[in-house]
Amino acid sequence: MKISVFLTHNQVECWNFLSRHKLALEKKLPDVELTICETKEAFLSSLSMVEVVFVWSFQQEWFDMAPKLKWLVTPAAGKDYFQVTPPEGVEIDYCSFHGEIMAETVLAFVLAHNRGLVQSLEWQKKSLWPRGEVGNPMRALRNNNVVILGFGHIGVWIGRLLKPFGVRITGVNRTNTIAPDYFGPEDQVVTLDGWKKHLTDCDHLILALPRNSESDNVINEDVLSRLPERAALHNVGRGNAIDENALAKALKHGKLAAAFLDVFQNEPLAENSPLRDAPHCMIMPHVSACSPNYLDLFVDEMVQKISHKYSFGGLKGDSVTDRGF
Repeated sequence: MKISVFLTHNQVECWNFLSRHKLALEKKLPDVELTICETKEAFLSSLSMVEVVFVWSFQQEWFDMAPKLKWLVTPAAGKDYFQVTPPEGVEIDYCSFHGEIMAETVLAFVLAHNRGLVQSLEWQKKSLWPRGEVGNPMRALRNNNVVILGFGHIGVWIGRLLKPFGVRITGVNRTNTIAPDYFGPEDQVVTLDGWKKHLTDCDHLILALPRNSESDNVINEDVLSRLPERAALHNVGRGNAIDENALAKALKHGKLAAAFLDVFQNEPLAENSPLRDAPHCMIMPHVSACSPNYLDLFVDEMVQKISHKYSFGGLKGDSVTDRGF
């Protein structure tokens, strides 16, 4: 089985596929022959001989250069990542390993809000010793109500890391209402029907939604008005889920305590976006899954997927992973 890998990034180091990743995969799967391509030209030259490619991007015309291709894979999680239509017999696949990394980012968001880190950062240039300004809004995390909208692989991981702090979790899933093993009697999984009623006593609303027509502007003026003023909004899913003007307005008028955002309607976020001047709004440049072990986790997942898909030297046609959305 021949795999061509073109995973390079000129800004984020952990998104570069290295020789150690190649060695780790080939050690566990000795029948795999993997080639790392460092340029687009090298990658395109490799397409005529390979069955599988690992890439960050793929163009429609490249399919004509890959007559043996059966499987197009990206480490990315979002099913909106590739904007191509594969020919018959070629499967497009995404990954689900991101949850444990992204959950750490969300945990940092939540603790930074409750324990005054963001307030302290905002005040340190305004006051020599802002004890009241920072200390008065601080709250314990225990017994907070957390609503996770998008309770798939990523959402379940977020809940897993938050649960030891004694929070109460409501996971919102489109169809699946099976509770994970770490849930207590105070926690629940609900469907989209009536999910908004859980917002009135919500301390943290966390979004881990995929991009699709159902998630477009799901967080709008109506939803924001249902949240208590103490609530914080966190988004590590896709930026299409939030009406950014409505969010900026809610923050400006004190209708929401804070927002922690890693994704946006359009990226990079425009310099004149109202979110840039909104109070208590932390902006990150779509990096919530960054970690030195990013592609190590990808390799682990691909070892499992390849082992499952390949049998007796042939490619099975079954889909491998249910991403839980």
